[in-house]
Amino acid sequence: MKKVFMCMIPLLIFAMGVFAQTIDLSGTVKDDKGEPIPGASILVKGTQNGALSNVNGEFSIVVKKGQTLVCSFIGYVAEQAIVNQSRINFVLREDVAQLNEVVVVGYGGVKKGDLTGSVSTIKMDKLEDLPANNSVFSSLQGRVAGLQIVNSGQGPGSNPAFIVRGISSINGTQSPLVVVDGFPLGEGADLKQINPADIADIVVLKDASSTSIYGSRGANGVIMVTTRKAGKGTTHINFSHQTIISQFSSKLNLWRDPVLMAQLDNESRVNAGQLPLYVGRTDNGTYYPSVEEISSGAWPYFTRWDDEILRTPVTNNTSLSISGANDKLIYNLSVNYFDDRGTYIKDNYRKLSAKLDVDYKAFKNFSIRTSNILSKNWRNANSGDIGRNPLFPVYDEEGNYYQSSPTDYGNPIALANTVKNKNQGMDVLSSWLATWEIIDGLTWKGQLNYKYGTTVNDLYNPKKYTEDGTFNNGHAYIGNWYGQDVIPETYLTYDRMLGMHGHLTAMAGYSYKYSMERSSALDSYDFVNESLGNENIGAGNPQKNQVSNGFSESELVSYYGKINFSWMDKYLLTATFRSDGSSKFGDNNKWASFPSGALAWKLHNEKFMSNLKFINEAKLRASYGISGNQGIAPYQTLSRYGNEKYYDNGAWNTAIGPGYVIGSYGSDGRYKYWGGIPNKDLKWETTRQLNFGFDVTLLDNRIRLVFDWYKKHTFDLLRQRYLPLSSGYDKMWVNDGEVQNRGFEFTIDADVVRTKDFSFNSTFIFSRNRSKVLSLGSVASSGLNVDPNTGMQYEFTGATLTEQPVGSVNILAVGQPLNVFYGYKTNGIIQSNAEGIEAGMSGDEAKAGELKYMDINNDRVVDEKDRTIIGNPNPDFTASLNLSFKYKKFDLSIFLNGVFGNDVLYQYGMTNPATMPLRWTVDNPNNEYPSLRQNRTPKVSDWFVRDGSFVRIQDINFGYTFDHLCKGVSSLRLYGSINNLYTFTSFDGYDPEVGLDGIYWGGYPRFRKFTLGMNITF
Repeated sequence: MKKVFMCMIPLLIFAMGVFAQTIDLSGTVKDDKGEPIPGASILVKGTQNGALSNVNGEFSIVVKKGQTLVCSFIGYVAEQAIVNQSRINFVLREDVAQLNEVVVVGYGGVKKGDLTGSVSTIKMDKLEDLPANNSVFSSLQGRVAGLQIVNSGQGPGSNPAFIVRGISSINGTQSPLVVVDGFPLGEGADLKQINPADIADIVVLKDASSTSIYGSRGANGVIMVTTRKAGKGTTHINFSHQTIISQFSSKLNLWRDPVLMAQLDNESRVNAGQLPLYVGRTDNGTYYPSVEEISSGAWPYFTRWDDEILRTPVTNNTSLSISGANDKLIYNLSVNYFDDRGTYIKDNYRKLSAKLDVDYKAFKNFSIRTSNILSKNWRNANSGDIGRNPLFPVYDEEGNYYQSSPTDYGNPIALANTVKNKNQGMDVLSSWLATWEIIDGLTWKGQLNYKYGTTVNDLYNPKKYTEDGTFNNGHAYIGNWYGQDVIPETYLTYDRMLGMHGHLTAMAGYSYKYSMERSSALDSYDFVNESLGNENIGAGNPQKNQVSNGFSESELVSYYGKINFSWMDKYLLTATFRSDGSSKFGDNNKWASFPSGALAWKLHNEKFMSNLKFINEAKLRASYGISGNQGIAPYQTLSRYGNEKYYDNGAWNTAIGPGYVIGSYGSDGRYKYWGGIPNKDLKWETTRQLNFGFDVTLLDNRIRLVFDWYKKHTFDLLRQRYLPLSSGYDKMWVNDGEVQNRGFEFTIDADVVRTKDFSFNSTFIFSRNRSKVLSLGSVASSGLNVDPNTGMQYEFTGATLTEQPVGSVNILAVGQPLNVFYGYKTNGIIQSNAEGIEAGMSGDEAKAGELKYMDINNDRVVDEKDRTIIGNPNPDFTASLNLSFKYKKFDLSIFLNGVFGNDVLYQYGMTNPATMPLRWTVDNPNNEYPSLRQNRTPKVSDWFVRDGSFVRIQDINFGYTFDHLCKGVSSLRLYGSINNLYTFTSFDGYDPEVGLDGIYWGGYPRFRKFTLGMNITF
């Protein structure tokens, strides 16, 4: 016993020393304003011993003398202190960089490191030097992985098309839902109401775990827009201005040699067995000079129509904002004026908008925020045929607008000065948000959103110079539309720590959406006096007036919830659920549920990663979920009567009810029309998406890699099924078909050089998507076509071409990508009539100089049975590269954007003045370009299909920033930029960037824009 006691003495002495070094430490955590920070983490460095601050910022913890405490909280710079006393008070400073890493997602925000879904963020301060557009989405092209933006329109006020991870719907809505500060504006909302200078950042939610919280509106992705908030401090005034000068990025393909034009026109008519025009003869009242008259100068007219009707447009964009904040009130008032002039004379778009944000902290735990936008826009539309015959003058000898014949309606100057085509619109967005911190960790939010929009269209086609006006003895039109959305929402959020290692955030809420639209229109004809046009619409013949109107309303009721849980800052879980009820569907299918789940694992916080010092962050992610689409018009489940004006026995009559009658405009008969066959079983379109991804940050956060692989499967496609004519209807809405999209995307961002005075950053983005039609229903029920050679089931879709005698070139085909081209394959040019007959052609198509179509089924006859897939408008992949340099206060950025592997159907290939001289002739028996032949109706073939791949030097920006230039001026930035400097492509049209259907519709070349701008803050 004595020996045991003697052995224990050293242990007792050691234990007494240990307990002597233990300290019951307490303290507070506050910000630099002296306000307590509840929920801050106080952790003993290198251990799992820690505590959290309470609502008053107080904490207590048992520690040992000499240990190091680390105090941290989201959005603040962490502080450390060595324990050598019984009380330590921490003061944390805001970390602006870290605050920006809090990503806004559906109904809340998540620290970027804790994201479990596929989310991309764009900071708008990186894009503020780009030339202003009507929609901010135009500036995002190529800057977000998985977001495809097509800027095919070049007119003033035009907006881009945009999709996330491919097209998931055929006839339903294809564009993502746009949400601004918690206000869901709608699918494909163009944001024309919002000044880009007011936007802080844009977040793109791509996988189902991120989007299914929006249920039936999230299948196509969600774009979250957060506007700027004023920081605490004195009042700030910001003024910015841009002047943008635009010019065509390539030469116009117009006839510059009138002699060659006349010669080739004569040749094409002779080849068609017609008399040549340019021989000094009159045809249908129009005199056509001979080639000799033109070449000798005896014919006095040669009009450069592009010089007459086009101009160098100048666009101006001006913004002014005033903001300020104190402990109680935060406000921000901004005004923007955007004047976008088109390249055509009298073609312009103007927009004036104002935005007021107010945050008021009524009590310590209760605040109110309101955001209100008023936007007004005006559009004066004008266009004209710059390819008009240059041998026609602008005016005749009497000073009137020249018409080559009474039925010549193509004088662009006459159209610009006599046709009225105007519209104006107004938008109101108002959002009110109340926030109540009920108890520590429990917050209630209630938001009321209101959207109102109205447009007025004015059109007048005069009796002369326009086909419509001449036929109707003057035609006036006035159209009115207005619509509104009312969206009240309320939800509770509970946030708390579970012990030392668990963190739970739970949210549950309710939403209601009411939408209404009303329209009316009046057409008037046969004007006795047209001096006031449609401003005196009563001057038209009341017997010919056509009045129409429309009205629709719909409701959407939703219940939703979300859980975010993390354990030891290593393992993350996100689960969401939403149940939507829509008035658009029948009684049996009004409700649908959309769940999702996601897991993430922070590998860098595991012990086995501790020795890999070059890895700062490594996270694996996986998610699966269901989202929906209800993007159809209301009342599709109901039986509806249609009405149509028709001309019969010299009088206009109105038909009401279901029916189908073929007629031509202005003659006895009427257009086809249909009321609408009901489908009470119509239901939601559903998309299931699986996503795997990983995030890696290396080398002291200098290299950042984000990778995602996904698979989207859309069921019960909302589509219109064609019906037999005997039914009395045209189409009906059904749920039929499946579409799949799968692909991968990655972003690599690197700080290549990072020193005190110089930095070089590079960002590379790559996206690849593959779409496939899995089903279109049965052939019998859906009326599908069947390819006779492969058995492929398909149906035509899309718009009618202008040069080809078919309804459409795009098809939806089972087993194929969406919207592939369907037509004939060619094998060069026929060199002799015998060769044409041997190839299966007949008539004019078998002549030398014609396209040699391939006999796919080898039956020695080229007909519709030889059609096959001839092209794919969907790109193989897209990629972009951004290079940013900064030296002291100078900065330079270069952005390249590319689309690869897509096909474009260039339907004007046979009428291009640049290639027509290369045509086949007996003396030039080439195998590429066919001969010229008037009134040729070529088949849709791969001869018209071009490679639409391109790499564009999209933006070059250079600027200099002055800090504290003088008293009262806190900053001044001057910059210049060039947009669309050059495009590397083999495409022979103006520009390969066309719509999602892949069809080139002509128009004029893409603009190259030169921008000078300034931004000054007082």
